[in-house]
Amino acid sequence: MEVQDPNEHTQEKKMLPPPVGIFQTREELIKHVRDFALIQGYMVSIRDSSKDRYVTMACDRGGVYRKRLKTGENLRKRKVASRLTNCPFEIVGKKDDDVWMLSIKNGEHNHEASTDTSDHPSCRHFSEEEVKTIREMTVAGKRPRQILKALRQRNPNLVLDSRNVYNVKAKIRREIISGAKMDTADGVATGLTTTSPERITMSGVGGTGLSSQTHLESKEVTDTRSLAAELFRHFYTLGWVSGTGGSIAMRVHDDAVPKPSQLIVTSPSGAQKERMVAEDLYVLSSNGFILLAPPLKPYPHKPPTCTDCAPLFMKVFEMCNAGAVIHSHGMESCIVTMINPFLKEFRITHMEMIKGIQGHSYNDELVVPIIENTAHEGDLMESLAEAISTYPKTTAVLVRNHGVFIWGDSWISAKTQAECYHYLFDAAIKLRHLGLDWTTPSHGPIRAVNGFWGSSANFNRAQKAGPLSSDYMIEPSQHFILLDTEGTTTPISFFTHVLFPYVHDNVGKHLAATYDSEETQNDISLLRSQIEDDLEQGITCAVPIPPDYIGKESVIASVVANVAAMIRDDRKATALMQLQSHICRTGFQRNQLVGLVFDDVAGALERWQNSGIKVYIYSSDSREAQQLLFANSNYGDLRKYLCGYFDTTVGNNKDTHSYLEILRMVGADRPSDMLFVTDVFQEAVAARAAGLEVILSIRPGNAPLPQNHGFRTIQCLLEI
Repeated sequence: MEVQDPNEHTQEKKMLPPPVGIFQTREELIKHVRDFALIQGYMVSIRDSSKDRYVTMACDRGGVYRKRLKTGENLRKRKVASRLTNCPFEIVGKKDDDVWMLSIKNGEHNHEASTDTSDHPSCRHFSEEEVKTIREMTVAGKRPRQILKALRQRNPNLVLDSRNVYNVKAKIRREIISGAKMDTADGVATGLTTTSPERITMSGVGGTGLSSQTHLESKEVTDTRSLAAELFRHFYTLGWVSGTGGSIAMRVHDDAVPKPSQLIVTSPSGAQKERMVAEDLYVLSSNGFILLAPPLKPYPHKPPTCTDCAPLFMKVFEMCNAGAVIHSHGMESCIVTMINPFLKEFRITHMEMIKGIQGHSYNDELVVPIIENTAHEGDLMESLAEAISTYPKTTAVLVRNHGVFIWGDSWISAKTQAECYHYLFDAAIKLRHLGLDWTTPSHGPIRAVNGFWGSSANFNRAQKAGPLSSDYMIEPSQHFILLDTEGTTTPISFFTHVLFPYVHDNVGKHLAATYDSEETQNDISLLRSQIEDDLEQGITCAVPIPPDYIGKESVIASVVANVAAMIRDDRKATALMQLQSHICRTGFQRNQLVGLVFDDVAGALERWQNSGIKVYIYSSDSREAQQLLFANSNYGDLRKYLCGYFDTTVGNNKDTHSYLEILRMVGADRPSDMLFVTDVFQEAVAARAAGLEVILSIRPGNAPLPQNHGFRTIQCLLEI
């Protein structure tokens, strides 16, 4: 008779520790451990950590329950047994040079595997983004059941239920109660909220004694929201709030409410301003709390968020007693060409429209302070406040390479001043282009303009930057420049003799080393779909990629064969470009690859940025590959000069629709506002059909162009 091993059942249920390995980041290591643990039926929590040195993780059932309740006849006792079993499982991740290494300190557990992921406390927590959604939908009046449905549409694997939503809503209610107990002085709420502009309060509005609901539904609030939406449509036609850029804040004028306590209407973030309606505007209390948020739109629309400029608007309202504030990106294009790195203020005098700005006349000198840009709008608070204090008569502050903040004591004066500033900036630029001094009554020839440029440099010197004389310069009238890479910024030989051979030689190694990662599985899946289409179209060099269950070696071999054939045929398929970028990423990280750009590229990019022109890249290479090229170039990291990257996910480079989509995404008012530079004739034809201005790049190694092609040509980007 066969005797069954008594330990056989236990061995079958044994929970394995995660495979050890090397990881690029701490977060990647933690995700690897938690994903593997969840499959095995356990979960880990961080026991000890030093962010840049080590992280110790233990089973979430480790430790023992410490009784915190006092015992006695009439005292409450714990009714539910503790989950903790003093499980000894423990693993350690340590940073060695620039990588993280995982090791197992104790791989044994003393408990059974869990059968439900919700058994683990860490799996019953909402992410920060999910909490934000619950908060916003709560403000919009949605029920927990509706909130849970929206969350599960975005995350089908969500294991939480409506009880967890109720817990988050209870926390929000506690915040509301705490918000109602703010310190007050003379019945008016005090304290400016700058660190958490989305904090919610439904207490009395600004100490007026009115109920929030009554006041929020008043005609004054409704009319102000409608007016703001209408102004955005007008501003868009002027180019001040192109695309999702720009924002506005307006006081709700109500004679029954003191001005310091009046409500503020402000715009959402990341919304097409010309398409906004009244309901899309936020309503804030005078101290910066959100009282009314836009309703949540159906999936796939993202939940609305208040503009990041809200803290800046509140600071202007506080310091200047303003009635409205406008933040415009469009005006920057007029003034930024006049700014060099040393300029701290913009000055102009003896111009007609100066009298349209409060407190100024024709003979006065208008001064606009200029402050440095930051990564986030909220970080501008200190420098904005300092600029207003230094220039108490100013009604505008220019943020270098970001935009202009303009305000007035009412929405009418703010709008009028915005128009005046736009006119004055534009007039000053035109005077400069004519070589005239815009800071003198006679507007004579520019010589040394009172230190305006931060040095004694003159106009002609500024025009002749670069190796070419101004007689051969092409003066761009566009706000945007779109660049191809291969044959325009980078020699074709770099791709054919360096990148493609590297990919060809390393594709097998890359797939073998990363085969089980989610990224590589996605790459294989995308390439498999491409090959299936190729086989249907009768492309002979395409080799079928077998399903995963056939075996890892067979899948890798077929992928290597397809990649080699696609590189040989110079295919620009999105699937190939994506896999290629991931292989090259390793090469750049190991310093086996260095990006190559022509000698004129860095200087041209810097000049265009200083002139207020936004530069984008559009190439058949993936966006990641483009960033790798410019981040690791022979001239250092050039990404600081680039505003964005486009690849074939927006469409084929030779398709007119692709360029129309790019225009829409960057927020260009007119197609002619963008200049496209490429070496490919077919791409030039497609871009011109979309209305873009086009220049053909002639570089060593580029393919010959058709005779009488009808396009302007350059041999150096510094010619622009």
